[in-house]
Amino acid sequence: MKLSIFILLIGLFTVQFVYAQATDLFISEYLEGSSNNKAIEIYNGTDSDVDLSDYMIKKATNGAGWTESNYTFPENAVIGSYDVWVIANSSADQPILNAADETLPSASYNYFMGFNGDDAIGLFKSGTLIDLIGNPTEDPGSGWDVAGVTEATMNHTLIRKSSIAHGNTDWATSAGTNADDSEWIVNDEDDMTNIGMHSFDGAPDVIAPTIFSVTPTSATTINIIFSEEVTAETANAVSNYAITGLILDTASLQTDNKTVELTTSAQISNSLYVLTVNNIQDLAGNVIQENSTITFHGFYQPTYTPIRNIQDSLSFYEGQSVTIKGVVTIGDALLHPGKTQFYIQDDSGRGIQVYNNTPLGLTYRRGDYISVTGTIGLYTGSGDKYHDVQISNPTVTLLSQGESLPHSLTLIGDEDLTMNGTWGKVNGVISAIWDASQYGFYKITATMDNGVDTELMFWNSAVSPNSLSQYLEGDKITAYGIIAFYNATPQLTCGYAEDIGDYVVGGEYDFVSFDPELPLPNQETTLIFNDLNRKFDQVYIYWKKGNEFSYHYDLTEPSEDSTSFIYVFPPQKSGTRLEFYYKAYRNSIETLYPENAPEEFVAIDFYSSNLIAKLSLPAKPFNPGMGENFNITFAGNYGDKAILRIYNIEGKLKTTLYNGVIQHSSGIMTILWNGKDKNSNVLPIGLYICHLEVYDRDTGKTKTDKAPIMIGTQLK
Repeated sequence: MKLSIFILLIGLFTVQFVYAQATDLFISEYLEGSSNNKAIEIYNGTDSDVDLSDYMIKKATNGAGWTESNYTFPENAVIGSYDVWVIANSSADQPILNAADETLPSASYNYFMGFNGDDAIGLFKSGTLIDLIGNPTEDPGSGWDVAGVTEATMNHTLIRKSSIAHGNTDWATSAGTNADDSEWIVNDEDDMTNIGMHSFDGAPDVIAPTIFSVTPTSATTINIIFSEEVTAETANAVSNYAITGLILDTASLQTDNKTVELTTSAQISNSLYVLTVNNIQDLAGNVIQENSTITFHGFYQPTYTPIRNIQDSLSFYEGQSVTIKGVVTIGDALLHPGKTQFYIQDDSGRGIQVYNNTPLGLTYRRGDYISVTGTIGLYTGSGDKYHDVQISNPTVTLLSQGESLPHSLTLIGDEDLTMNGTWGKVNGVISAIWDASQYGFYKITATMDNGVDTELMFWNSAVSPNSLSQYLEGDKITAYGIIAFYNATPQLTCGYAEDIGDYVVGGEYDFVSFDPELPLPNQETTLIFNDLNRKFDQVYIYWKKGNEFSYHYDLTEPSEDSTSFIYVFPPQKSGTRLEFYYKAYRNSIETLYPENAPEEFVAIDFYSSNLIAKLSLPAKPFNPGMGENFNITFAGNYGDKAILRIYNIEGKLKTTLYNGVIQHSSGIMTILWNGKDKNSNVLPIGLYICHLEVYDRDTGKTKTDKAPIMIGTQLK
């Protein structure tokens, strides 16, 4: 079947949606997580309670067909109308157990609750299959693809879309090929946020709103968040709220229609208050339970300790409880799965490890801005070979998300132990590679620009060794990570495959600065050129967008004292990459910045603010038969899922270049394609289509972009 990306005529249609009414049970959630985190959720979308005596669930192990040992529901079990029934592994994590109607040891019913991603699950009524996950007569390897996500039935949580009203025994159509045509939303491993509940468009709203949370935002304001949207008339009535010991002035419903801001008399810091709420209605007219209450503490502004102070004076702070805040540089659940271990850095320019012996429940990602309260200590392992200052037993508060990473400290090899946990950078040439993935890590030795060797550590839990195989001895690279120490020698721990790349792309250069420091989409960006060691008569800037073939050039404007030169880029859209270099002249002598321009250049990435999918390709053919590579830049939002595919002109998939989460805080990533298909064969001369699909993992919404690629001989 030819893909719609080749259709040139686009029709506009107006569609009226009528929510379907469910006529029978179906599988609403499938959780195949780490260890014993396994659960199946069945939903009753009908308007009547359903007796479960006619239903059973079967498993097919590794494509061997349905087993005879089947799960049957407990005697007299009933699913209420618009309710769920959850069967869970009895050794699952507590949030799953809390939602379970029945728990089973792994071995029960022929290891029914020990299913893996390659085991099909089927829901039967009176012996007839009415819904399933997977194909009972197929062994897919590790798992089946769902919604365009590779092996999604392994180490993922699948949630049935709210628009689905019935089961589907055709797994291919149920799984779909992308986020649009699939019946499922694919969430991360161990995502337990929806287990025990299901959103169904055909269900009537009979649930009254509840108080989700209360948070003081200042000494005289609090935010109440309700479980669903509420009416402005009831939300803005001050008389519907009461707080012991405080006088209420105003109530204002915010734009999300769930949050109400109350203005109060002055709260006593950290004192306990009780909020009582009445008469609040949701959009369907359901009224909150009478005298609903929740307690909260008065606004408390913590005193933050600079991380620099802790690192510089460990002997003073060790054993003390402190509060710090900063940006997450390497996220949780990467370096030490099963425990809490991640890194943050604050405005003092230093970083620190956040550690807990068990997971905190929430996973903090790169770019999260958080505050942490905990105890300062020193971890030393393997005979004091490791030296990590950490804040342990942490209490974490998420302040914001999507923040830019701090400025990186360029290593020179003489860093002391006070720099451990700090965000750093290494520029150099690869001098050795040790693939020790069988021991859990992959190590690259880089000879830095000053001739000093340093180690780059990539742990298997964070970075697949396969994603590093493109780097060879002699490659000139730039790598980012946190500064760690082994036998008191500094090295770099890298948390993501994207933290290593070509030296020339995205590097930091001393001769140029930006205003604003983080270039923003849709506003002007000022470039300031200044070589502190030289003076010039004229400076030209050569620039182009990432998808353009040739450079434009302009004469820059000197500052008042002629010590620097300024150029203003007009506003750029989200996801745009600009590449530039300088030609500077004094007494007719030309100097290039960077010195290897135009092959080496400075890149500016304008981060993605909204859901986007944008490709940026060089406007030229390439010849993979001669060993040429093709530079593909694509953009989405940080944290979104991206799938980058290559199709031939007939719409046949030739290879998938990327299938994963966008980890760069800018939302912009670059990948080199060698012109080969999925079987490592060089593709023949011809026209190909690069297709990008980006989807929001929270909402399931998708966007796509496509662009042509010509394999051939470049014109001379």
